Amino acid sequence: MTRIQPSSQAGFSLTEVLVSVFIFAIIGSISVGLMASSLSAQEQNSDVLDQAAMLDTTRTLLREDLGQVVLRPARDAEGRTLTALFAGDVDGVDRSRFGGDARSGDTILTLTRRGRSNPGLLRPRSSLARVDYVLRDGNLVRRMMRHVDGSPPVDDGEIVLVAGVSDVELDFLVGAAWTRRVMLRSGQGEAGLPRAVRLRYNAPRLGSVEHVVLTSGAGG
Repeated sequence: MTRIQPSSQAGFSLTEVLVSVFIFAIIGSISVGLMASSLSAQEQNSDVLDQAAMLDTTRTLLREDLGQVVLRPARDAEGRTLTALFAGDVDGVDRSRFGGDARSGDTILTLTRRGRSNPGLLRPRSSLARVDYVLRDGNLVRRMMRHVDGSPPVDDGEIVLVAGVSDVELDFLVGAAWTRRVMLRSGQGEAGLPRAVRLRYNAPRLGSVEHVVLTSGAGG
């Protein structure tokens, strides 16, 4: 008679299998949670870096625009000389005095500046540029005109500097005091130009932001 010997290698019990599955499930859940947290942190860091880059661009453009202000009279499309040479008001400047475009947004700062590049003099325009800073749909927008006189905005001359701004404040240092609005008219000369401009607002994720920029009249 042939006898079958029991195997010396015992298998896993049902309890051991369930415990193993439970442990692997916990490890998997922890891994998924860590990966999700890592991706979320990476996305948040990317958003903050984008906002920081926008703020740096805003600061640079403000410094370049205000540091090269030219008090040159401009003309509208009908050839009429505009009253304002330099104007600023966080509630929106008077368009009848500077010829602003009412199509979209509130222009809070308008000026003419020198130093506009024209490599090789390939374009029929001067080195002067007319620039507006506009609040539109919660965004701070910089708008450049094609020409100083009687010109609409350049097709590609708008850039959103900071998106989703709130609590915007704009002040001008005239003499030794800050004022909320400025309207510099023809004949007032450099003496009427503010020495500095202060722009404050709340930006998403970054909170309260302040730019204080000297103008070309700061040395006077």
